[in-house]
Amino acid sequence: MKSDDQLLGLATDLRVTMSRLGRRTRAANGGLTPSQLSALTTLEEFGELRLHELAAREGVAAPTTSRAVDELVRQGLVNRRADPADARSAFLCLTGHGRNVVRQAADERTLLIAAHLRDLDPAQVEAVRAALPALRSLIDAIAGSP
Repeated sequence: MKSDDQLLGLATDLRVTMSRLGRRTRAANGGLTPSQLSALTTLEEFGELRLHELAAREGVAAPTTSRAVDELVRQGLVNRRADPADARSAFLCLTGHGRNVVRQAADERTLLIAAHLRDLDPAQVEAVRAALPALRSLIDAIAGSP
């Protein structure tokens, strides 16, 4: 077992590295802000959501999400559908155009990463591949914690 200091050092390195990777790939965003693209991606992943559900999944306040959604609706990327069980609530869902924008941004980011993976030494590429299961487990553990 690693010492607490070693784990904290690893956690710091991982956080900084993942943040840098995220910032460097955000340029491929389909002309949207990172928060708008994140909201669209969440709707693609989870399907229809109420505003408060989207806000919770995004980890932001409902008023912040509401402003972002208003802009996404204005751009024709998201639709609101009245909730037949609750007149005060609406479901948010991607439009076809919204789905295309999410896929295009994801494809651009994937191609960007692939181009740079191609430049790495084969052993480094294998190290990245080998780390993926542990990274997925870490993400799942973090997602499950309060």
